[in-house]
Amino acid sequence: MAMDNFWSILEERTGSILYSASRCSSEHAAGWIGGNAPAYFDDKADAIHEGDQNYYFYLSLVHPFKPASMISIFIPNDYEEYVEHNQYPDCSIKVMEHPMTDESLNDHFAHPGLIKHLISHPESCSDIQSMDQSFLIKFGAHFPKS
Repeated sequence: MAMDNFWSILEERTGSILYSASRCSSEHAAGWIGGNAPAYFDDKADAIHEGDQNYYFYLSLVHPFKPASMISIFIPNDYEEYVEHNQYPDCSIKVMEHPMTDESLNDHFAHPGLIKHLISHPESCSDIQSMDQSFLIKFGAHFPKS
């Protein structure tokens, strides 16, 4: 995904980037949901966990505008904490940008109830086209006002 789409997706909000879960091979994947965290976090438990609050790995994907970077999401392993703090700016989810790394062999952050699936390479489309498509993750676009 090139930087030339940045303005239409994040500034103008006329374009979207869509990702879906798939069973494609790992060389055709842009990331994964479930499974082990990226190896980058193997020695960073102190940066993820806070006090008594521990976190599970949720997903990682290649940064859509920085191909040498990834975005990883961690969620609290305490479900009540997760539900109680589920809206920005009081959000307990951790989103971290980091260098590109493979999945770790260490299952320290693995969520026991989340089955690993691969995340497909992104598909660019207009905001209007995205309304008729199913997806797992969507970057950009307008959100209707209620």
